[in-house]
Amino acid sequence: MAVKRFAHHFVPHHHPSVDGLGQGKQHRAHLLGVGALFSYALIFSLITSGLFIIRVSAPAILGTITFSADQIVALTNQKRAENGLHPLSFNGQLASAAGSKAGDMFANNYWAHNSPAGKTPWSFISAAGYRYVYAGENLARDFSDADAVVNAWMNSPSHKENILDKNFREIGVAVSDGKLDGHDGILVVQMFGSAISQAATPPLAKASSSPVASPTLTAVVSPKPAVSSPPVGVALVSPSPTESPSPIPEPSPVVVATAPDIVTGDNSSATVLASRQFSIAKMVSLSIVGFIFSLFVLEVLVVSRRAHLKLRTSTVAHLGLLGFVLLVVWYAVQGAVI
Repeated sequence: MAVKRFAHHFVPHHHPSVDGLGQGKQHRAHLLGVGALFSYALIFSLITSGLFIIRVSAPAILGTITFSADQIVALTNQKRAENGLHPLSFNGQLASAAGSKAGDMFANNYWAHNSPAGKTPWSFISAAGYRYVYAGENLARDFSDADAVVNAWMNSPSHKENILDKNFREIGVAVSDGKLDGHDGILVVQMFGSAISQAATPPLAKASSSPVASPTLTAVVSPKPAVSSPPVGVALVSPSPTESPSPIPEPSPVVVATAPDIVTGDNSSATVLASRQFSIAKMVSLSIVGFIFSLFVLEVLVVSRRAHLKLRTSTVAHLGLLGFVLLVVWYAVQGAVI
């Protein structure tokens, strides 16, 4: 009897009828009762509230890790090696451009390749003194470790194309934290390039983009300093055939190093919680919702094998809703790339 009573916590069942004859009303598992569901919601609220208080008042309790630019560079070169490509050399000017871009996004509160003022990625690269033939940019935000960032880029065809572009020779990365849209966040800016000195014959100016803002940018520009970088959305721009190119000064010295001997300055790393609030809340949410989902699945299995039990029409609807919630919880707290 005790075993049967215990099983009623997990599987649907009939209570005895009032007169003791036959079976009474069919009941759901006790763990799917209104009181149990209220308890799950209370547990989730207490855990998430506690995590928020800890993060605000004593974040050191959760521990910290360093999320650095050299990790991004090393992982990027690892992906290139896996695909038979040469490694990218670290370039201080590209790293400076990446840092300026991250700072500009925080300062002007935007999350895009082009700033509200119309500044393109190429303007940051040029302002850093990098004279390029090929250039590209990848952006990421709100990831808690370098592996997650690079994996997200590799799972995006356009970002992967930048990482595995054989035309690129150098890389610069900035990892910076600050407030974006009123919330603390981490931005990762990855700049690729090939300097003029690394190309024998510069091609015509070109920028590739889709009609809608492309999640990755690649540009090829003329080395003539008097001509600005082409705007995004222009398929092909040829320099004026009547205008003689001005002399090209030698590019300024480039700081080159390979990971892990990288020094990228103030934008080289960011400190994040080793167990970030949303990550723990995610696991709690997945555990609770997954447990409830499993109870409904068990109910379907038990009812299908017992003729005296009937499948409630609401059970299938609950399964669909909980399945959707699981997907939302799983993807809602992931970082973003553009």
